Amino acid sequence: MKKMWISLLLTALFLGSLPVSTAYAAGTVQVSLPGHAITLNGQTISSEYSRYPFLVYQDITYFPMTYYDCKLLGLRTVWTKETGLSIEKSGANLSEYIREVQTVRNAKTQRAQITEGPIAVNGKVIDNVKEPYPILSFRDITYFPLTWRFAVEEFGWDYEFDNAAGLTVSSPGVSFTSEEEWDGAVIEYGSLMGTGNMELPCMFGVFALEDQLDVDISLYNATAENILVLEDDFQWEYQIYRTIGKKDELVYRKAIPFFSGELPASHFASISISDHYWDKMPPDGEYKYVLIHPAEYRYQISGEEQILTAPAEGDGYRVTFSETIMKK
Repeated sequence: MKKMWISLLLTALFLGSLPVSTAYAAGTVQVSLPGHAITLNGQTISSEYSRYPFLVYQDITYFPMTYYDCKLLGLRTVWTKETGLSIEKSGANLSEYIREVQTVRNAKTQRAQITEGPIAVNGKVIDNVKEPYPILSFRDITYFPLTWRFAVEEFGWDYEFDNAAGLTVSSPGVSFTSEEEWDGAVIEYGSLMGTGNMELPCMFGVFALEDQLDVDISLYNATAENILVLEDDFQWEYQIYRTIGKKDELVYRKAIPFFSGELPASHFASISISDHYWDKMPPDGEYKYVLIHPAEYRYQISGEEQILTAPAEGDGYRVTFSETIMKK
């Protein structure tokens, strides 16, 4: 495979509340926003309104090493005043992702600082002053160049670039997956209007509960049979988008467990999940919740071996997979 220096924006290290000392700024360079799409482990990233956008320097894409972006690609970062910055491949999975956005559109060109001080990648010391694509600092976040040397040789990532899809980066072995078990309740309800001809309608809602929001998900058995809902490899999740201008900007993802097991006829399998995104008091505005679900459910009628399927979407008006709320 031909070695190519491709721009990949490596999730930048969030240095907590510690600002980068001016003693670590060797100089400034002009950077720009990428003109191509960027997808990290299946998640498309937008730079237009991002607080920590991807950047391009000397035709190489730079990745903001925030806490969550690093986890998204399976990296572990440590920074101390004494030892400097250490970046290592960890391969740990994650189940939650937070992204900061702003209401002001990023300028197409910006100034970033060349970072000085001790830097090690997988235990190897980097002389940043001599690097052709040095590690940068922007808005007090470390930015890492996505070159073949680091992305492929050091971190073992796969990537692909074309003019239509842009830059796609994936970290094999790192997945967005829930470590929680389903802890909801199975409740008898009787007949339910508004489900059309669907056999397993799903209801999704967001409700205010004191000073937080709860996400409620219910699967209803309308088959008129006692059934066994089968486990599926599909990872359910919900995503939150903040509407800025005419764009919906992703700000939160959470992988969630989903029900499997016995579900009698005319019963709900319901679960309520506290949404920790609101713990940090995000700004007021319009937000969209979206439930990510499989195309169909697999189940068996109790006592029978045949595996049946039911589509997740249909003509029931109660079957919803998104909801818009206003935070004031």
